[in-house]
Amino acid sequence: MSLAPPSSFDPLAYPLDPAWFERPDGIHGLAHTRRVLIHATRIARARDLDPDWFHSLVLACAWHDIGRTHDGREPEHGRQSVARARQLGLDEQVEPLILRRALFAVEWHSLPDARAVARAVTLAREGSKPEVGTMLRVLWVLKDADGLDRVRLKDLDPDQLRYPCAKAMVAQAWRLLAEIPDPERILP
Repeated sequence: MSLAPPSSFDPLAYPLDPAWFERPDGIHGLAHTRRVLIHATRIARARDLDPDWFHSLVLACAWHDIGRTHDGREPEHGRQSVARARQLGLDEQVEPLILRRALFAVEWHSLPDARAVARAVTLAREGSKPEVGTMLRVLWVLKDADGLDRVRLKDLDPDQLRYPCAKAMVAQAWRLLAEIPDPERILP
């Protein structure tokens, strides 16, 4: 599947399947994933990021919470989401380098940065040094995009965001939440 570069990519048109999610209408379901994808696209555009790895970022955003089994604290849900993506066959027919970047970001997005960096150092020692920087950039954009959507929980701490452009998007995050609310939150 070919993907448009960040400048012309439409995150509202990207296909997300409710069947991927345990709770598609939950706070980590389709609406959240759509908002994360929109935030990530905006960060990619603001940072003028390389279209070469944008496809990995889009996949990481789409898959990052599909392994969640509940909406509470679930630090290992990144690994569960990687397993779910593979179980669903979402990894099939994806170029290996694009897939590797995406799955790294999905796996490590729910864990502390230091653990992801430690894993990246190990991968570099094992021969993946040229790719490690890109894998981390995909992860950091995913984490900032996911972090921006913490407005839905009313606990966004802008100091936890990595990129200045993401910190400048907090007001946009609130507006986006109003435009694309979580279905469970609007039910009577």
